[in-house]
Amino acid sequence: MEFIQILVLLAPMFLLMVLGVPIFLAMGIACFAFILAFNLPITILAQSYVRGLANYDFLALPFFFLAGDLMNTGGITLRLLNFSKALVGHIRGGLSHVTIVTAMIFAGVSGSAVADAAAVGSVLIPAMKRSGYHASYAAAVAAAAGTIGPIIPPSIPLVIYGMYSQISIGKLFLGGAVPGIIMGIYLIIASVIISRRRGYPADQRATLMQVLRSSLDAVLAMMMPVIILGGIITGIVTATESAVLAVTYGLILGSFVYRDIKVRDLPLILGKAMINSGTVLIIVATTGVFCWIIANMGLGDALVRVFLSISENKWVLLGVINIFFLIWGCFLDPVTALLIVIPILIPLAQKVGIDLIHFGVVAVLNLMIGLVTPPVGVLVYLTSSMAQEKVELVFKESVPFIIALLVVLIMATYLPFLVTWLPNLLMK
Repeated sequence: MEFIQILVLLAPMFLLMVLGVPIFLAMGIACFAFILAFNLPITILAQSYVRGLANYDFLALPFFFLAGDLMNTGGITLRLLNFSKALVGHIRGGLSHVTIVTAMIFAGVSGSAVADAAAVGSVLIPAMKRSGYHASYAAAVAAAAGTIGPIIPPSIPLVIYGMYSQISIGKLFLGGAVPGIIMGIYLIIASVIISRRRGYPADQRATLMQVLRSSLDAVLAMMMPVIILGGIITGIVTATESAVLAVTYGLILGSFVYRDIKVRDLPLILGKAMINSGTVLIIVATTGVFCWIIANMGLGDALVRVFLSISENKWVLLGVINIFFLIWGCFLDPVTALLIVIPILIPLAQKVGIDLIHFGVVAVLNLMIGLVTPPVGVLVYLTSSMAQEKVELVFKESVPFIIALLVVLIMATYLPFLVTWLPNLLMK
């Protein structure tokens, strides 16, 4: 009976997704079909939609989206670029390393892989092409660097995971900090090796005065993650309140300090944040129905038994889950992928003793890799259009960077202290 229930719930959803039906509709129709098939009260549908959004913490999402859009418009990219160039621009292949370092710093502002890749790539891909880098390589570097965005805090996917797992979002943010830095280091190593082999150019070494001037120009922008994390860690503000602080800071910085945000820009910025928030929250609402069915029909327990039939060793299961997520992430964006499977996999993680902070960061890291792998590879499609290059060539150039990211994934999976050390140190 459980197998039939799982089939009735999941088969229509996946079929509709393959046919190109929007995710929230595919999930909603599948849940509606399940309710009809098993004679459940139809009122469950409406009640669960409302319940899916009945959480104060969900207010963090639109505010984090808005904070990122304000900082994107507020002149931050150029300042972070100049600072990164002063640090690593003199190494052979300097602009590709600058792309990665800028993305790492920008990750502390946006919390979104697409926003990170778009902001950094729009400036540095044309610059790399003008300097003699292959267009496909420039696009691949920008796409790979964008994956760091939701790992280094703040992170929109980790906010969503924290809400569903009822784990401290502050601890999740801190859990992503070390793996995010390691991601950047390994991507730089890959870009250094490729740049030396191909003889890509290097900029002149910056003087100490140039480094100091660029760091002073960028320091106010780099205060954003300090405000967000500092407030949460000290307990002064919640995650939602920190997002509001980030919006306020971004608006003041962009409008009155850098003076790059004009009044006429605000409708576009607010509209973009509304669309991005609405896109996520309508899926969140639909997931409320999905979660109710999983919990009340015992389907979660059935799927847990399926995984436990493979092995009860948590390290083996982490490997299996990694493979699942890597495949899953090839076809869905990270937020959707999390919303569908996290209600199912959290009970499994708890059953075998996997730390939920460790599990959340590893899950999001898996899904970030999916953003640069075929067939969907959202970041690759984005940066290839910026570079005016064929997508298949960018996917080919992305292989060394994907390998570097997979090494980081293995490290984060089987060396859990890389994730848990900082949260355990700073938040008890």
